[in-house]
Amino acid sequence: MPVESLHWAHTIAFITGFLFAVGDVLVRRASKGLTPRANTLVSLLVGTPLLVVLALALGEEAPRGTALVLYAAVGILNFVVGRILFYTAVAGLGAASSAVIVSPVLLIASFMAWLFLGEPLTARLLAAAALVTLAIYLAVSKPSGRPLGGVSRKAAVAAGIAAPLVFAASSIIVRAAGLASDSPVAGAAVSYLAALPFVAVLARRDASSILEAVYSNSSRRAALLYAAAAGTAVTLAQASRYVSLDQLPVAEAVMLISLFPIHTVALAALLGEEKVKPRHIAAAVLAFTGVALGITE
Repeated sequence: MPVESLHWAHTIAFITGFLFAVGDVLVRRASKGLTPRANTLVSLLVGTPLLVVLALALGEEAPRGTALVLYAAVGILNFVVGRILFYTAVAGLGAASSAVIVSPVLLIASFMAWLFLGEPLTARLLAAAALVTLAIYLAVSKPSGRPLGGVSRKAAVAAGIAAPLVFAASSIIVRAAGLASDSPVAGAAVSYLAALPFVAVLARRDASSILEAVYSNSSRRAALLYAAAAGTAVTLAQASRYVSLDQLPVAEAVMLISLFPIHTVALAALLGEEKVKPRHIAAAVLAFTGVALGITE
């Protein structure tokens, strides 16, 4: 790969992590007026047409056969279960603390590969897991944000722990789908389309609050706008994530993307929405260090 293209691929991977952080902070703001289910529904409504347009612009063909089934399955798992769990954590703990909790997705996937596929479990991976565990403790023991939307601390912690397990499992399915199809952005569009009706059913009681936000006072409308902006940021992050993984070795791409807890802590502190303390900064740095240690040889 030419040096210029390599630098561009690294830039895309870095931007991916930043976009995920922007989405986290915006969802936190949207949680003041919308539930996690409503935030997820708005995210999919905004993201689905955006992904379709991106796939068409890139000239990708629609996945077929096994790839189509896998992408649909990962959509239900990742964008229904995983995203609602993560948005619940953001509402109950804050964006900064939640970003740290979900950071060890790749490490969890490695443990799953060891457990189910018999892949080796190294001392480096165990050390990385210890660092990330410490980071999660620092982030959760004194969360960066107060509970919003009626989400309790216990529910938020449980959701935050469960979310990376779901994301890790879905990443394995995405790998399998990628082997069967060379249309990652179109595959993401399929995932969104598959998830949308399920989330619509789960969020049917929240649909009225979304409609009311369109015509209500400025604060409710602002929550809806934040949710839409978050959906756009996360969708672009998903697309750029696939592109960076296609252009770079996995370790290099993931290391740059895994900077997102640090980005999130910085944005949360800059906007003054959460009480970001030294422990949260340390947690973000520890989480990144753990992931970097786990994926390097």
